[in-house]
Amino acid sequence: MKTYEDVSLFTPGPVNVPARVLAAGARPMLHHRTAEAAVLIAGLVEKAQTLLGTKEDVLLVHTTGRGAMEGTIVNLLSPGDEIIAACNGKFGEMYAEIAATHGIVVHRVCTDWLRPLSLDEIARAIADHPGVKAITVCHNETTTASVNDIKAVAALGKKHGVLTIVDAVSSAGCLPIEFDAWQLDVLVTASQKGLMSPPGLSLVVLSQAAWQAVDAAKCPKFYIQFRDIRKNFHGKRPETPGTTPMSIVAGVEEALTMILQEGKENCYARHEKVAAAIRAGVQALGLSLFPADAAWRSPALTAVAAGAEISAALRAELRAGFGIAVAGGLGKAYKDSVIRIGHMGQVYPKDALTVVAAIEACLYKHGHIHNLGQGVSACIRELTGKE
Repeated sequence: MKTYEDVSLFTPGPVNVPARVLAAGARPMLHHRTAEAAVLIAGLVEKAQTLLGTKEDVLLVHTTGRGAMEGTIVNLLSPGDEIIAACNGKFGEMYAEIAATHGIVVHRVCTDWLRPLSLDEIARAIADHPGVKAITVCHNETTTASVNDIKAVAALGKKHGVLTIVDAVSSAGCLPIEFDAWQLDVLVTASQKGLMSPPGLSLVVLSQAAWQAVDAAKCPKFYIQFRDIRKNFHGKRPETPGTTPMSIVAGVEEALTMILQEGKENCYARHEKVAAAIRAGVQALGLSLFPADAAWRSPALTAVAAGAEISAALRAELRAGFGIAVAGGLGKAYKDSVIRIGHMGQVYPKDALTVVAAIEACLYKHGHIHNLGQGVSACIRELTGKE
């Protein structure tokens, strides 16, 4: 059986990188202490501010998303501080683990991966632990292909004087984010998902309240120091500490240009449309969506409860037979039975048809379905709005 070298990524990151972004990153190496580099850095920051709905500084952090997540912990908190961590998925739990590693006292809430966040549970935790400094929450939980209401969490945090720290690594560029209007305090995103660029660069935004916490924080840190990053940006010309990965900066700047040229709302609507079409197709093929509650499904990816018998074989057949990579589940209970189909970044209706048709072909080949056309037909009906 042929193995494709040129694999199309339908994974929850990294994602397929558009030709324009690849070309931007492939230009001759630019020294990071030049006026030309400063123009690129400033342009990236300005466009990121527009995308994220903020007038605050956007910090460029030379790391993948989890490195920047750790940066938020060590820059805002001190050993012995208490936080509340919303843990309804692997990445919500990851924030809790990072904090605990640095001596932060973590109160985990909403630990059921199959249920939406409970604001009542978070409010009870705040009441039970009046000294908490922050709430950590994942905006787009790729474990379960679900979205958490970070606006509501931030409103609750503001009511009680608690900072809201948001993992938006897989949501920026796919879902609306209004940092200032929603009164978020800290937001982390990264280059390799909705920003459709190679991995290696993270973006962090802090509110004025969060900057006050930075002044008081006592966790040891060296590589990621938010004060240092901001100071360098506002120096003689925009720079970052250390050697800036200018090839990735150039790519992310181009990706942001593409998103803003399309228009944020058009970009979000496109993700919603592709998600709805893929879901219609896989359900018509007899597969169930995961989790069952439709109210909090993400437009950035689709999780399918395929079962252990189908999941691994289907993923292997998609890659070997069609050059399509999808992801398995996360966590002991789901890694062998869930398929996660990413549709982040440069995804269009043709991609929905492609992945649904390939899944249908694989299921037919292995005898899991006996009639052809149901999945593709349902996908087309969803895309066209015609029955």
